[in-house]
Amino acid sequence: MEPDSTTPILIVGAGPTGLAVACHMRRLGIDVRIIDKKPGPSTTSKAIGLQYRVSEILACMGIVDRFLEVGGSPTNVNMYVKDRLILQLRFRGFGAACGRDAFEPRPIMIPQSETEAILGEVLLERGCRIEWGAAFVEFTQDKNRVLSKIQHADGRLEEVSCEWLIGCEGAHSLIRKQAGLSFVGKNYPLAFFMADVQLDWSVNHDENHVWVHSDGSFAALPLPGPNTWRLFVEVNPQADKYPDGVTLDIMRQLMAERIGDRETTISNPTWISEFKISCRMVDHYRKGRVFLAGDAAHIHSPTGGQGIATGIQDATNLAWKLGRVMAGAPDALLDTYEEERLPKAREVLRQTNRTTTVFFAPTLLTRLLRDLLILPVLRIAWVQKKMFAKLSQLHVHYRDSRLSRQETAGGWLSGIRLRAGDRAPDVVFHKAASGDTASLFECLQPLRPVVFIGAGRDSKDAGRISRLLDALDQLQIDAYVVSSPGEAARHSHKRCLVDIHGDFCRIYGVTSDSLCLVRPDDHVGLIQRPVKEDGLRAYLQNICDPAAVEKAFATRR
Repeated sequence: MEPDSTTPILIVGAGPTGLAVACHMRRLGIDVRIIDKKPGPSTTSKAIGLQYRVSEILACMGIVDRFLEVGGSPTNVNMYVKDRLILQLRFRGFGAACGRDAFEPRPIMIPQSETEAILGEVLLERGCRIEWGAAFVEFTQDKNRVLSKIQHADGRLEEVSCEWLIGCEGAHSLIRKQAGLSFVGKNYPLAFFMADVQLDWSVNHDENHVWVHSDGSFAALPLPGPNTWRLFVEVNPQADKYPDGVTLDIMRQLMAERIGDRETTISNPTWISEFKISCRMVDHYRKGRVFLAGDAAHIHSPTGGQGIATGIQDATNLAWKLGRVMAGAPDALLDTYEEERLPKAREVLRQTNRTTTVFFAPTLLTRLLRDLLILPVLRIAWVQKKMFAKLSQLHVHYRDSRLSRQETAGGWLSGIRLRAGDRAPDVVFHKAASGDTASLFECLQPLRPVVFIGAGRDSKDAGRISRLLDALDQLQIDAYVVSSPGEAARHSHKRCLVDIHGDFCRIYGVTSDSLCLVRPDDHVGLIQRPVKEDGLRAYLQNICDPAAVEKAFATRR
C-alpha cells in the first residue's frame, strides 16, 4: 500500500532546534515538512537567552540582525542579600574572538517565543510552513525509507514516507522512545516558580538580578518591553506549602520574603508556571534513518542558556551533513553527527550540573560552599572571564573528529593559530575584482564548505590554483584565493579576496601555499601548509560523492 505523501525529510517539533534544522535544509534548497502537535506558535517565553556561539550561527545564516532588533544584550548579573550587593558578574566582550570590523559574538536576551517566531518567518520566506496541530504517532523504517503516521487536528491519519526522520519534539520525545534509545540521568531535588510580569520598580532593566536567601534564590531577568521581567524563584524547601501551584499572590509573597520588597507592584502576568529540573541524555543520536536533536537528546538545568545553544549546534551539525549525503556523500558522514555532538552534550550536562549544584545549593553544605568559597572567588576578574568563556560555547571544537585534519609542516612552529576542528572566527575581506567588502560568515551563508587558498608573491602557479578552484566548484564547494593587500594586483582571479587587515593570516595562518577548508557549520575542517592535492582529495572523499571527487580532480589533471 502506497503512503499518503512523501517528503525527503520529516521534522517533528517546531521549537528552536527543529526550526533551525528546517531553515538550514531550505538554505540548501531541500524540501522538508515540519510538524508540531501544538495548535499554534508558542506565546510564552520559556528560555530567554541566546549564547555568543548562537549569535555567530545566526550571522552565518544572514539573519542575526532580526534577533538583535528584538532582543537586548545583557550587561551584568547582580547578586544580593536583601538590598546589599554581594557580587557582580560582568558579561564579557569577545572582540578578540574575531577579526577587525567582523561580526563580534554576543549574547542576546530574547524570549524563546520570539526566537521561534523569527525562525518561523525565515522558514516561511524560504517556502516552507509549519504544520500545527499535527501529532506524530509512530514510525517504521527499512534501509531505504521511514514510514511515519501523523494525526491531524481533525482526526485524520496520514502516512508519510520520508528519507530521513528527525525528532526535535523535546524531553518526552515519542520518536526517541520508539527508537529504543535510552534517556539516562537524574532529577534534581529542586522546584521553581516562574512568571513573566510587569514590575513598577526602578531596578536597572539592562541587567539580571538574583537575591540569595536561605529558603532559595529569587531572580528577576529583563524581557523586551517596558518594565517587563521574568521572575524565577526556587521553592523546593517550601514546595509543600503551595499544593495548588503558583499564583500571582504567591509570587508577591515570595518577593517580600526573599528581597524584603513589599512596595513593588507585580501586574499583567502573561505566563505563570512551575517546573523541576532533570539532567538526562541519550546513548545514541541516530538509529538508522532516524535522528534526534535538541531536548529530545539531552535535557538539563536552564542555567546559562545552554539548552538552546546546544540544540541549535546539533541542528547545524546535522543539517549540512544530511545535505551532503543527499547530494552523494558517503552515509558514514552522518555517523560523525553523533561522534561530534554527543560528547559536547555530555560536557554541557556536566557543566550545568556543577553550576546548578553550586548556585542553587540544595543542601546546607553546598550553601556554605557557595557563600563562603564560590561567591568570593567569582569576584576575581579572570575567574569571571573564564566562566563566561565556557558559557559562551565559543570553545566548542571537534579536534578529535575524523573530519578534522591538520596537515602542516613544522607542527606548532608552522605559525597556524587555529587547529582543525576549532570554531572559525569571522574576518573581513575586500573582493579584489570589485572592492566590495565580504566576510567569512557571508561566504558561509549558502551552507556549503568554503576553501581559502593562500596566494603569495609567486604568481607562476596561477593556472594550478585556477584549475583547483574549478575542481572544487564541480563539488559544490566555494573556493577563494586570499591575498595580502600588497600582493592583490598579482592575482587577478575573480575569486581573489584581499585580507585587508591581515586578520585571516593572523588567525588562520593562511599565507602563500597554504589552504584552509571551513565546514558549513563554521568549524575548520582541514588545514594544509603546504597545499597537498592528494590530502585535499582524500579529505573531500568524506564530504562529497567519492566518484565526483575523482572525476573533478581527473579533469583538473
